[in-house]
Amino acid sequence: DTVKKVTNLEKKGEIIKTFDVTDSEPQSQFYQFICGVVTGCDFNQQTVSLAGGKSVPYVKLCVATGARPNVIYPNNPHVMGIRDTESVQELQSRLRNCKHITVVGNGGIASELVFAAKLCHVSWIIKDQTITTVFVDSVASKFLLDSLWERRHDDEKSSVSKRQIYSTKVTKESSGVLGSALGPDWYNGYSLAGASSSKKLEIEYGCEVASVDTCTEGSEFNLNVTLTNGIKLQTDVLVSATGVIPNSDLFKRQLEISENDRGIIVNKRMQTNIPNVFAAGDICTIPWKECEYWKQMRLWTQAMQQGFYTARSMTASEDETIEPDMSFEIFTHCTKLFGFKVVMLGRYQEWEGSECYFRITPGVEFIKLVVSNGRVQGALLVGETELEEVMENLILNQMDISSLGESILDPNIDIDDYFD
Repeated sequence: DTVKKVTNLEKKGEIIKTFDVTDSEPQSQFYQFICGVVTGCDFNQQTVSLAGGKSVPYVKLCVATGARPNVIYPNNPHVMGIRDTESVQELQSRLRNCKHITVVGNGGIASELVFAAKLCHVSWIIKDQTITTVFVDSVASKFLLDSLWERRHDDEKSSVSKRQIYSTKVTKESSGVLGSALGPDWYNGYSLAGASSSKKLEIEYGCEVASVDTCTEGSEFNLNVTLTNGIKLQTDVLVSATGVIPNSDLFKRQLEISENDRGIIVNKRMQTNIPNVFAAGDICTIPWKECEYWKQMRLWTQAMQQGFYTARSMTASEDETIEPDMSFEIFTHCTKLFGFKVVMLGRYQEWEGSECYFRITPGVEFIKLVVSNGRVQGALLVGETELEEVMENLILNQMDISSLGESILDPNIDIDDYFD
């Protein structure tokens, strides 16, 4: 009965924007809101069928059904995924009586949950050798991990236990009805506090969950978890933050679906293979690429950009030329990880033949530029660097910075003024 609303929208560059996402009552004199569960679509008659027998006609249709958590062991009542407001509220309720929580996954949701959870023992299971590899490389991972134990919630005492020596070697790039996906800073406003007197974090690297079994009645914990490295854990709840699956099952016999990720394939106008039917957000797969500095990731920022562009396409005439806007020219994403503002721009993961410039102030900021042939190709900015706009411009304009080299990150040089 609520819709997601973007608030506090701030423009940080030509494309980079920061914003909050809130739930609000559907109120508008320009739109009609229908609350219901879609059971099918008749693309010949151009109608959408709802549970209860209601049929809604359309002239043009946009499928924006998002994605659902790819939960491991989904039939176990003590295993859950995090995707929408309701699931966060459920986690908050469960945590009140928890002393041990296990988090599986190495992306944004897992990283933020590990940071936000307090007053409990947290076991973080990741299949990689470094944390948060979905977004950052091993050097940035070390910066975040080193800062993690220093950033405490409500001045509580935390400890970080690492079973494996941390490597700083740079790596190469490599069904129910759910609510809308969570936006940035999803844990704000929630108390993700357990039932212990302090927080303890243990990270299990390079392994996955081998089995999950429910404990016998009367046990202190709810689950016995065995990892592929042989370690056994007992935990109250396991949160599976292991990616998402596009909600395309309803359309798999009618729309063209990607075999790789199960998203609905769209063309450069965000159209599907059916006339007058479009798709945007996590549900869609974009096989085309306008620029080498852009890639598709199922993120709130891209969902918003695709929504704007799809609206333009849907309202244009068939013979009108519609070209992808600037948001498809460079990958941009602004989020928070472990309390730090994180901005990702362009090709921020290095590749063979590229070089990286770093500026690292432990606990304060981490700046990485990926440079090729004297031109900035990508940037990863952690902390309040205030460099996102100038780096975005350097990537888009491809200005030659060979004369500056690594001194471009000298804190004594005001590069904003230099390039203005």
